[in-house]
Amino acid sequence: MKVKNAAPVDVLRKFDIFSGCDDRLLKKLSNLGTPIRIEAGGTLTREGKQGREFYLIAEGEAEVRHEGHAIATLRGGDFFGEMSLIDGLPRSADVVACSTMELIVFDPREFSSLLNDYPTVSKRILRTMTLRLRAAQADGSTKG
Repeated sequence: MKVKNAAPVDVLRKFDIFSGCDDRLLKKLSNLGTPIRIEAGGTLTREGKQGREFYLIAEGEAEVRHEGHAIATLRGGDFFGEMSLIDGLPRSADVVACSTMELIVFDPREFSSLLNDYPTVSKRILRTMTLRLRAAQADGSTKG
């Protein structure tokens, strides 16, 4: 789904973290974030660098790399960048666009608003983070 050609509410409806949100709430949420486009090969985050953005992928595909090794693929409907905004630590991985991507980018203030003002969304972000941690532990890539 193209971010620029679609109604903001329709774009947000694509994301699981907003499922169950009614149109009124989606309309409020649509005032947060900035749509961007990045070409294939573009780097969105760099491991070890300070993170200042939270990303929602509306369209396209990205590869997550830790210490130079591909560890995951992200697609439309996925998000990333939340960890550094929550804990204040540097990015834990590189994220590189595998295709042209349409994203919605949230700055720290907007992300904080997502967490504080919309508890349903906050719980879904936390649930996804927990599932990712469990998957990483099962793969042996995270020591617990």
